[in-house]
Amino acid sequence: MVVVTPVTRSILAKVVKGAIVRPFSRPLNYHINFNKYMREFEVAKEELLARKADIEAQLQEQLRYVGGRSTSEVEIWLRTVRDVINDAQHVANEAEKGKYLLRSNVGKHFVQITLKMKELCAKGGLFDSLVVASTDIVGHFRVIEEINKYLIEQEVGMVGVWGVGGIGKTTIMNHVYDKLQEETKFSKMIWITVSQSPDIRKLQKDIAHTMSNDLSDDETTIERAAKIREDLRRTGSYLIILDDVWQGFSLEDVGIPVPSADNGCKIVLTTRERKVVQKMGCKEVKVARLSEDEASQLFLSQVGEDVLSADPTMRPIMKDVVERCYGLPLTIVTVAIAMKGVHDPLRWRNALNRLKKRRDVLKISYDHLEKPDKSCFLHSALYPGDYGIPKEEIIEYWIEGLPDEMESREEMNSREETKSKGNACLERILDSSLLQGTNGKNIVMMREIVRGMALSLIPKDRRFFVKAGMKLNELPNELELEEAVDMEKVSLMENFISKIPPKMSPKSKKLTTLLLSECENLEELPSLSKLVDLKKLNLEKTRIKEVPQGMECLVKLWYLNLRFISCLEEIPRGLLPNLQGLQHSNTVETRGDNGIEQVGNF
Repeated sequence: MVVVTPVTRSILAKVVKGAIVRPFSRPLNYHINFNKYMREFEVAKEELLARKADIEAQLQEQLRYVGGRSTSEVEIWLRTVRDVINDAQHVANEAEKGKYLLRSNVGKHFVQITLKMKELCAKGGLFDSLVVASTDIVGHFRVIEEINKYLIEQEVGMVGVWGVGGIGKTTIMNHVYDKLQEETKFSKMIWITVSQSPDIRKLQKDIAHTMSNDLSDDETTIERAAKIREDLRRTGSYLIILDDVWQGFSLEDVGIPVPSADNGCKIVLTTRERKVVQKMGCKEVKVARLSEDEASQLFLSQVGEDVLSADPTMRPIMKDVVERCYGLPLTIVTVAIAMKGVHDPLRWRNALNRLKKRRDVLKISYDHLEKPDKSCFLHSALYPGDYGIPKEEIIEYWIEGLPDEMESREEMNSREETKSKGNACLERILDSSLLQGTNGKNIVMMREIVRGMALSLIPKDRRFFVKAGMKLNELPNELELEEAVDMEKVSLMENFISKIPPKMSPKSKKLTTLLLSECENLEELPSLSKLVDLKKLNLEKTRIKEVPQGMECLVKLWYLNLRFISCLEEIPRGLLPNLQGLQHSNTVETRGDNGIEQVGNF
């Protein structure tokens, strides 16, 4: 016989009670506290939906202004939220049926889903970033958002984006410009590249050109400013982007009204100098160097992950290379593209050693170009820095250089095929980031920092004479030197010279290129009869009244640009047909009255 003591009886009673009561206690709890759990469920659901709406709104805004794509983490979160909300709706539907016997089961689901919704809501507030940026704007989220914020705020009329050269200011504004083109916020958007020396009359002409208006060279600066002011007033709300401003200047002198809340207009300028932003009275937006992580992300996106996967020992060398790019996107992209597909550690170490000499950063990309591409790239340095260069002209330059690079002309195929190869050459240079695309699809430019490197690389035996964009009032004395007789290419674009005296006229029989375009005061040219090797002559936007003497002697001339010469009085009939080597189309656009010959295609 088993004797049960009082202590044993007490223990057994608790065990039996627990075994009987516990299975029923939780369901009973869900049943009793059903209304409480339902209220907590509704609050959690409302908070999660609000968080989801905020995340989606922020995501759309960032994608709209910054581009790229949503991060995988955000995509997973949104997908999970949608699934949980669907489950919550199903439970809410069950609760609405009001079946008394199901209250405990529904209450249990209320508690479980409420917990999930609270966890998701908390996680939604912890994202570092909602989007993965396009590679060209890595690290510039904040800057783009700040610029867009100021473009919306009525109190801010002028924004100054500043930072060191190569930091990505123009790229950022290109991105902002492209995104705004998809909207209707501004009636008109105008992009003007200013560069080192602000020329009020040129700025006026550029602005008028974007509005399809012409300004007379005979008008004073004040008269031109009045016309521009009236044109802009009629335009309505507008955005003017002044890229690469080196010195402050008066908007009033140009004819640009000061932006205000009343006119709804905005001006954004980019500059290397903070003092320019302050002098122009702009709201400051600083573009900082990329962080180490951002720089590495941008570098890998360009050089390719396969470099590391093929040889993990490359990681330390690559890390040092990225560090030597100093967080500058232009340098990072340029070096990464140059090293793409390179798996030899010795070549990487060599690149690292050269990067330690900072001036060699851009030359690494130049060295990776093919020989004909190098020649084409150096041709582009004949233009002023940050100047819009028509793609077609660069391709023609490339074609001009073909005979020098090839063993014989027989290697040149049909002209269309040759132009196709020239276009491929241009694309390779663009891919190297040594030339940049612009808002105009058929226009490229060479940044001032790249042009400086290019000019230093021109071989001494090539005899280039480049004074483009220097705003000279007189020709430099170098053209009087004996060495001038060996010049191959002369570029005096964008200067204020009014005439070229005979004693300073280029006399080199080796001269193949003479660029005098946009010398808007140039009225007199000496005879060109001695330039028997001349292939390219550009007199666009000068003030010459007649074509230079000796033109009939230029038997090798294949490119002639006489466009937009308002003072040109006469082109001798029969001259152009006699220049049988002319191949460039649409190079002459002159008035058809007063007996002036019109030429469209050669």
